[in-house]
Amino acid sequence: MPRTKDVVVPEAIRDRLDRVLPRLLAGISRGQARRLIAAGAVFLDGKRCRIASRIVRPGAHIRVATMPLDRAAPNPAVLFENDALLAVDKPPGMPSAPTQLAAAGTALDEVQRQLRRQRGQLVRLRAVHRLDRSTSGVLVFAKSAAAAAFFSRAFREQQVEKIYLAWVHGVPADEEGEIDLPLRVRGNRAVVARNGKPAFTQWRRLRAARNLALLEVRPRTGRMHQVRIHLAAAGHPVVGDKEYGSPPAPRLMLHAWKLVLPDPQTGTQIAIEAPLPDEMFEAPESSGPALLRGPS
Repeated sequence: MPRTKDVVVPEAIRDRLDRVLPRLLAGISRGQARRLIAAGAVFLDGKRCRIASRIVRPGAHIRVATMPLDRAAPNPAVLFENDALLAVDKPPGMPSAPTQLAAAGTALDEVQRQLRRQRGQLVRLRAVHRLDRSTSGVLVFAKSAAAAAFFSRAFREQQVEKIYLAWVHGVPADEEGEIDLPLRVRGNRAVVARNGKPAFTQWRRLRAARNLALLEVRPRTGRMHQVRIHLAAAGHPVVGDKEYGSPPAPRLMLHAWKLVLPDPQTGTQIAIEAPLPDEMFEAPESSGPALLRGPS
């Protein structure tokens, strides 16, 4: 679970951020403070601060958000890189990018750490979209502010094709279909709501195994938890999705398989694919004998 530490700077203190943290938070050295600041884990008056030398004044509110990374999980593997973007295969259980509850241990943080070790210099990456923490697959980062603006606009204007694979409960009677249900964010969940934002998801049945089915899913919009809530609303929650109606499972059986997006430099389409995780090649144990050795 995320851990946060909140402090208010007392009247007697006015100093650099990397000096203030060790004075106010037990067990944090100045070196650790600088690493937390660089990782985006420190918020000053509600805004992320990556400047160790920032002067902190009395009365300021400091939040340090940390999320220990499960070292048993693999690091994100690089799938594609050019001058504009870097795409990785994000493992399940890892947040995509920093939030106020998860800074250290995110995919963005870990990829930048890997690149710094390999290349001996900091490579600044920018998040342009996100995957749910429990979802694996293709995750793209921009390598410049201009590229970030380009890709953010491409996602927003539905110029990016997203293809997921999902094991779901129940076998749809039809071979394919579309779900058209508006969604609204309520806290940390999405709900179907008449006054929500338009959301469209296409799906196609690939395989069936007893009471489970493997679906190819193509969300046409990019709402929070869209694939998960749409499939649940259709009566087929994703296996392992406790939030939306599935019994517990070792993992959420949802994988961002392919992403096709425009190249800002050439205008050509870039197709990126993340290999299917081993645990998703076969139907989950509750479904009986495996029927799948690839999503062909």
